[in-house]
Order: sequence, then structure tokens, then C-alpha cells
Amino acid sequence: MKMIASLHEIKELDKPNIHIRDKDALLTKINQIIRDGHEKLQIVTDFDHTLTRHNMDNGKTVLTSFGMFRECPSVPQEYKDEELRLADIYKPIEVDPTMSIEDKTKHMVAWYLAAHKLLKGVKFPRNELIEVSQKMIDCFRIGVEDLILWSEKQQVPVLVFSAGLGECVVAALNAANFLLPHVKVVSNFLALDENESVIGIKGDVIHTYNKNEAAIKDTEYYEMVKERNNVLLLGDNIGDAGMAEGMEHCDVIVKIGFLGRNTEANLQNYTNKFDIVLVNEHTVDVANAILKLVL
Repeated sequence: MKMIASLHEIKELDKPNIHIRDKDALLTKINQIIRDGHEKLQIVTDFDHTLTRHNMDNGKTVLTSFGMFRECPSVPQEYKDEELRLADIYKPIEVDPTMSIEDKTKHMVAWYLAAHKLLKGVKFPRNELIEVSQKMIDCFRIGVEDLILWSEKQQVPVLVFSAGLGECVVAALNAANFLLPHVKVVSNFLALDENESVIGIKGDVIHTYNKNEAAIKDTEYYEMVKERNNVLLLGDNIGDAGMAEGMEHCDVIVKIGFLGRNTEANLQNYTNKFDIVLVNEHTVDVANAILKLVL
């Protein structure tokens, strides 16, 4: 294995839209991951606007997992209208650069509880969701396929950790052929009655600011990674930076943050939380460049 002497050896980091908080610390972390090899590595990633892009080349915003559900034709119009109304209220709060995490968390909990309450009684549009998921194939960031295939070859577990709707995340990953045996999803999955109508969410609600070990303890994924102490983490929200914080056994976490909304105002906040911040970036080239150094 070959250590790197400088971050300049990773040409993907030499771009004007890439911001690094502490270059010496990042170099040390990357070299530790290289030294320990793929047997000690795991990948933890958000889904919405992390594996998927924020926007397409034509400027259109990529659907979130909740947006995928909303796109299903049989979902009642009143649900769609109210879900959009809630998003209009809470999305600006989610990206507010001045609000404390504590205050944001209260609002995010309120948003998720309202959104999940709204789902109750809606018939789950299973077949329609499969059709909608086909539209998501082109919405993944450039290089995600390479990341999934590299991790499959090296047997590195991937956790897709989403505060969205689990069925929609799974449908999109399946459509793109990314839901391989080493890829696990922890998310908000729907509880259905015998008529396939939504009666709630299975287990505790996962929101943007409680993505941590509490949500993955006792899962199949946790058993896969309890001996893997290095993490490559990808997220697009401040809260995503803490996705691996609760794993006491993790020694090194390289955090890559995708900043695609309210960029100027949020850059400093993101730089404080992530090792690498990519502004308006539509690839996972940086993550793949780091992974290729790991034998």
C-alpha cells in the first residue's frame, strides 16, 4: 500500500468548488484508511441529494423519496397539496444558516410527524412507485455506479441511511441495480394494513438530526460493520455529518458534504462539520478517488 505525501496527489480535490477544513488532518485520515485497507472500511451515505443530485443539468430539482411518493398518480391530491405546503414551511428552516441545531431539530421533528400523519390511510401505490423509480435512474450522481461496484468487489459494506421514505429509497436503488447484497438501507419504512393502506411508520421516526447509532443498532448492517473502524461518510445536510458519530468503534471518519442549497450562507457551517465540502457538485469523483487508494 502506498501512503500519499500530499493531498495534491488526489487531483479530484484540486477544484475551485471544493473546500477543505484542515488539509493536514484530512491527509492523516486518508492515510490511516489506506494503511488499514478495505477490510476495516465501511461507507455510510445519505440518499436524497447525496447519492442523487440536487439538480439536473436543465435546472430541475431532483425528486426526494417523499417526492417520489407524491408523483404516484393514485396518491390523493389533498395529500400532495398538503405535503408540498409542509415542505414550503420547513425546507427553508432546514437550510437556515443562522438557526441552532437544537431549534432545527424541533422543527424537523414537527415536520416529520406531520408528514407521516398525512400518510395514514393512503393506499400504498406499489406498482406506480416502481414506474416512478425508473425516472430516478438518471438522477444519481455521476460515479455512484463505480462506487457501488468498487465496494462490491472489495466487500466493503455500504449503509444508505435516509430520513426519507424507505420504500422509495429501495425502489430507486433497485431501479438502478444498486441494491446489491452489501448495500443496506436504514430508513422510515411504512407500516401497512391488510389492504395495503398506510397505518404509520415502523419503529422510531428517523429525521435529519437523529441519524446515529441508535437507529442502526440491532440491524443487520451493524453486525456487518462492528469490526470496521474506518468510515467514508457522504451527506448533503448538516445533520448527516453525525451519521457515524454514535459508532464507538470508529477511529477515522472522512466526512464529505455536498452543499447545493443556500450555498454562500451555509458554506462556513458545512466546512465546520465536514472534512471536504463540495459546492454544486454533481459527481462522487472525490469519494471514488479516495476509495481507489485503498487496497
